[in-house]
Amino acid sequence: MIVKIVLLFLIGFAALAMFGKLRLPGQARRRGRRQALRCPSCGRYRIGRGRCPCEDNGHG
Repeated sequence: MIVKIVLLFLIGFAALAMFGKLRLPGQARRRGRRQALRCPSCGRYRIGRGRCPCEDNGHG
């Protein structure tokens, strides 16, 4: 009985690992979008559509 439970657990764990490595068609676009959220001069993440603080103060 214990062997069946352990075997089912390992099979379930392997199935979850396969789904975790699955590549979906929309992932390439998301990766490129993350790069667009960073400031090109200092590399900080920008929140909203405004300018980065490094550009306002003349630093960077």
